[in-house]
Amino acid sequence: MIPTLKLSDIITVWRDALQASQPIRDFCTAHYNKPPNIFVGINGKTPPAATDGPVIILYPGTKAEGLELQEYTYKLTISWMISQPAVVVTGNLTEYSGIAECDSLGQLIYFELAQLRPDNPISVLHYNIEPVAYFPQFCGRMDITVTITPVNGYSINF
Repeated sequence: MIPTLKLSDIITVWRDALQASQPIRDFCTAHYNKPPNIFVGINGKTPPAATDGPVIILYPGTKAEGLELQEYTYKLTISWMISQPAVVVTGNLTEYSGIAECDSLGQLIYFELAQLRPDNPISVLHYNIEPVAYFPQFCGRMDITVTITPVNGYSINF
């Protein structure tokens, strides 16, 4: 038997963890008066609107498996969006509150996923926040790689 893992299996585990996360729920309720809307994929023709925020989106990604590989890699993307028009001006300092809030939500998402599977941890994280293009919406994105060492003849449990 060739060991394999469906990307949708990882997404399901992550979706359920984010949906159940009390720290994420508490943060979103405290800042936006509602829990996040979680999407598994989106319709690119009608993406979530600013009024849907806060939003967390899980995207299917890519994987590399096969008998020639010592390690299998699974790459998935999660994005999030908050809406925060607040701007604080103090003298010659202007600060957009949405940057810190977007980063805080992203960190909560990352912490939730990072502690889920100690046997198959997040191997690489590429994380960024877009603080300019969509004001007053602030978007973040993390590209996550999970690396798993397969054992021939056994299924991969995630």
